[in-house]
Amino acid sequence: MPSLSKYKSRLKRITTHNLSHLLSPHPQVLLSEISGSLGDLGTLLPLLLALSLQGSIDLPSTLVFSGLFNILTGLVFGVPLPVQPMKAIAAASLQDQGQGQGNLGVTVAAGAWVGFAVLLLGGTGGLRKVMRWVPGPVVRGVQVGAGMSLVVAAGGGMVKPLGWFTTPEGTEDGDGKIGIGGGIGGWLDSRALAVLAFGGLVVTLGQGQHQPGRNARGRSRMPMQVPYALVLFLLGLLFAVVRVSLSKNSPGQPPYDQPTNPTNSWIFNPLNHIHPSVFHSLLTPRALSMALAQLPLTTLNSIIAASALASDLFPRASYPLLYDDETFAVPGAWPDASSDHHSSSSSSQIKFEEREEGPVPLTPLSLSISLMNLLSAPFGCMPLCHGSGGLAAQHRFGARSGTSIIFLGSIKFLLGLFFPGSGLLRILQKFPRAFLGVMVLGAGVELARVGVMSVEGSDEDRMVMLMTAGTILAFKNDGVGFLAGWVLWGV
Repeated sequence: MPSLSKYKSRLKRITTHNLSHLLSPHPQVLLSEISGSLGDLGTLLPLLLALSLQGSIDLPSTLVFSGLFNILTGLVFGVPLPVQPMKAIAAASLQDQGQGQGNLGVTVAAGAWVGFAVLLLGGTGGLRKVMRWVPGPVVRGVQVGAGMSLVVAAGGGMVKPLGWFTTPEGTEDGDGKIGIGGGIGGWLDSRALAVLAFGGLVVTLGQGQHQPGRNARGRSRMPMQVPYALVLFLLGLLFAVVRVSLSKNSPGQPPYDQPTNPTNSWIFNPLNHIHPSVFHSLLTPRALSMALAQLPLTTLNSIIAASALASDLFPRASYPLLYDDETFAVPGAWPDASSDHHSSSSSSQIKFEEREEGPVPLTPLSLSISLMNLLSAPFGCMPLCHGSGGLAAQHRFGARSGTSIIFLGSIKFLLGLFFPGSGLLRILQKFPRAFLGVMVLGAGVELARVGVMSVEGSDEDRMVMLMTAGTILAFKNDGVGFLAGWVLWGV
């Protein structure tokens, strides 16, 4: 087992890495970190909004606890590892609309069960044993499939329901009503606005991909000259405020506003946000079934794929502070993306003993997910995980250290702490879907790109990757895609 001094040394190096970006003499470095911190909002905001409006989660608790976990994640890992909703549980909860307050207990209890299962897998070394049987092309296929799923969601779920130039009241997006009718407000969320935002994304995606004088394999630390996610967020926030001010019918109080859970307090009081229904729902069949549906997605995308992607995006040669001083043959970890030893052989043929710990090892990552959900469940917090899609999004928009998510976590924590009422929910509800869709699109493309570029083996490996990704898109299930890719690889 690593000694205590080794943990102290790692924490010191990660802190140095974070401070070098926070206190950089170049303002562009900090701006890019802030921009990158907002790259995952396109995934977070729609689910956070939909679950809050139907009473499936406690919004103030979610902001406070997810913000706190953002800060801790940045301090411990030193990379822009996101804190995201558990998507399978969120999707199942949205299908259960109409259950009211009772749905909060079921939703959060499902996340607690996933946290407990991941704790067993990570704490007992089960994940490392599973990794002996997971081929590299299958993991990359999960990344590509998740990326393309985000692209589909951006176009079909967010942009398509909008009008071309104005979005009238009553337009359905699958999660409820969007748009505020005619007038100025109706012009602040439309397909035309999405096209303009997409044009800006295309321009900024190509900025600074490689620094002058670096080889084709080199990766720039600051790939963007314009913090585009920050620009979109600030502009969208301005539009949301205008739309709220022009809205004739403001949204009602969220369903979790109960006499036992008052929101007239000026500050968040955790004692007012304890939900006994979570404990009562632990043994319900619905909570167990939702947890079983989420577990493969958490294991594959939030742990295995996220760990592999972190090694790809933050290679040892460019980010030495994120790695230990010596190489460790640890089962279940991933090879250093900067090494060339695998370029002459299939990525699926990397010897298990040659894999080394990357910046985000499997076991600490699994323990992080389990603790997030087990500690926050009594307070009605949204089921949380880390994810490769959010990591790709935040990296795409400029994040290169834990500074980015520490910044985001601080904002979320302060909003939940000092604005526990429903006013914040009104603002989030009016945030333009056009901007969210473009941000999700950028995240999906980046995630898929990294997955494709990481497969350097034979044509058979690429076929396995495509089979995995295609099956995920076809069945909308990571577990099915994983099984299809694994069977093809075995054959």
